[in-house]
Amino acid sequence: MQAASHDQLCKKVFAVDPAVRFAGVINMMGKLVAGGMREGVKPLESIKDMDRLYIELALRTAMRREFDSEFGKTIYTFSERELIKMATFPLAKDAFLLISIDKAKPHDRIISRVLELVR
Repeated sequence: MQAASHDQLCKKVFAVDPAVRFAGVINMMGKLVAGGMREGVKPLESIKDMDRLYIELALRTAMRREFDSEFGKTIYTFSERELIKMATFPLAKDAFLLISIDKAKPHDRIISRVLELVR
């Protein structure tokens, strides 16, 4: 997927629901290559912490691939925390989509719609 198509994907994810706070494509080195925070939404973490989060998620994504032959490929991962919900969607061998969702909003429909976009 090219950078322009990554940007388009992030725009489409934001259009899915106003509860999507963040939509970004992260490469396997843990660098944000497209997207970011929804305009007008304040991040919960600092820029330094965001960079650490991207690296951690890239590592987790790579480690999950170790079990693809046993369990099949990861479709998406989901984490619900006290303040936010987050999901990652593998895109290709070199990147994944990260989204964050407002805690108060139901996430099932958002996840389903994002899956349609990444397939």
